[in-house]
Amino acid sequence: MKPQDAAAPKPSAGVLKELLPRTLSALVLIPIGLGAAVYGGPWMAGAAGAVALAAAYEWARMSEPEALTPAFLFALVGALGAVMFASWDETALGLAWLGLCAALSAFRRRSLAGIIETAGGALYVGAPPALFVWIRGHEPHGFALVMLIFAAIWAADIAAYFVGTLIGGPKVHRALSPQKTWSGLLGGTLAGAAAGAGAALFFAAEAPLWAGIGAVLAMTGLAGDLFESALKRRFNVKDSSRFIPGHGGVLDRLDGCMAATLLMAAALATWPDFGVMLLP
Repeated sequence: MKPQDAAAPKPSAGVLKELLPRTLSALVLIPIGLGAAVYGGPWMAGAAGAVALAAAYEWARMSEPEALTPAFLFALVGALGAVMFASWDETALGLAWLGLCAALSAFRRRSLAGIIETAGGALYVGAPPALFVWIRGHEPHGFALVMLIFAAIWAADIAAYFVGTLIGGPKVHRALSPQKTWSGLLGGTLAGAAAGAGAALFFAAEAPLWAGIGAVLAMTGLAGDLFESALKRRFNVKDSSRFIPGHGGVLDRLDGCMAATLLMAAALATWPDFGVMLLP
C-alpha cells in the first residue's frame, strides 16, 4: 500500500465532515421557511425578497464578474419589484416589470449569447420568489400548496444525497454533475412521493394524488438541481457563493425549490381549480 493511500480519508469521513455544516444550516433555514409559509403576507414577501437579493448577487457574481454592479442592480431591482407586486396581488405587473429590467440589462451585452444569458438570468432569479408569494396568496389553498412544495423538495434533496452517497452507481451526467447518480434520482423521487402522501394526511387530502404530485415536484426539483450544475459548469464556478455553510449559495440550496415553484405556478395559471382539486 502506498503511503498516500493509507493517508487518504475514507469516503464516510468525508460525508460526515460535509454533513455537519449541512445539518446546522438546515436547522436555521427550515424554521425560517416554515415561519414565512405559516404567517404568509409580509413575512412571506420579506423572505422572498431576501432570497431575491441573494440570488441576484449570486447570478451577477457568476455570470458577469467583470460587470458585477450593473448586472446585480438590474437583476435586484427587477426581482424585488416582482416580489413587491406579487405581494399586492399584481403578479402579472410584477413579471412585466421583471421582464423590462431583464431586457434593459441585456442591452448592455454585445453578443446574442450575452443578451440571452443576461435576460434569462434575471428572469431565472426573479420569477420564482415572486411566484412563490403568488402561490402562497391563493387562499384558502396557498399554505397547503407551498407546504407540498417544501415537503417534496426537502425530502427529495435529503434522500437523493444519502441514497446517492451510500449506494452510488451510474452517474446521471458526469459532465454536469459528477456526484449525482441514478440511484439518488430514484431515491429522491420516491421520497418526494412519500412526503406528498404524508402532507396529504396532514391536510386530510387524497394521499395517492398528493403522492403523485409530490413525485413530479421531486423530479422537477432534481432537474432544477442539474440545471444549476450546468450553469456553474458554464461559468466555471464550484458554488454560486458561500452564503450557506455546507451548501454553497442560495441558488445552490434553492435551485430545486425554484424549479418546483415554476411548475406549481404553471399548473395554477393554466388550471385555476388546481388547488380546489387538491383540497376540495
